[in-house]
Amino acid sequence: MNAENKCLALYLDAPLQSWGYQSRFDRRTSFSFPTRSGITGMICAAMGFDRCDTGALKKFADLTMTMLMFQSHGRLIDFHTVGGGWDKKTAPGNIVKTAQGKAGNTVITRREYLQWTKFGVVIQGQLSMLKKIQEALINPRWGIWLGKKSCIPASPVCQGIFADHKAAEAHLSTLCGGPVRRTVEEASCFEEGSDTISDMPLNYEKRLYGPRRIRT
Repeated sequence: MNAENKCLALYLDAPLQSWGYQSRFDRRTSFSFPTRSGITGMICAAMGFDRCDTGALKKFADLTMTMLMFQSHGRLIDFHTVGGGWDKKTAPGNIVKTAQGKAGNTVITRREYLQWTKFGVVIQGQLSMLKKIQEALINPRWGIWLGKKSCIPASPVCQGIFADHKAAEAHLSTLCGGPVRRTVEEASCFEEGSDTISDMPLNYEKRLYGPRRIRT
């Protein structure tokens, strides 16, 4: 590891987390571990970057992220409705509109959440950049959450900067009270990876993501 590179440890603990991936229309799924786009989005919110600021995303290009799973208790699927139970004549403003601007029907979605899950994230990169991220997460400009706005962290997210990955992981293991059950690392080349996922954020406003090679 470069002498100037350090590791920032993040602790993701909440009753519910949801890391969107391949979500389409009325089905909002969650990956089984935090996505790079989700973690980057949380950091961008903390630092006050606008979602249309594609230049800000370039600041994180040289960072590597390792996801550590310590605890998981399965998934919860929320049968979610929007605009239900209102009368179209007396309360049209509370009902979802059609493309023509008229009161439409109730919108039904199914949203997945991870229950009572604890993750650690180790971010490796230049010390100067990690310090900026650390300061923002401790005193965020905008609210931070774990995938969705309803998934508020139950514990402080930022756990400090460590000399190397081993020290950061040891701290997170002590905090969680148990060993790492699953690790998702970024592969340096295609041959070293076991899967490719599209969670490298390129443009949040247009929802554009690039491929990332990982190994578990």
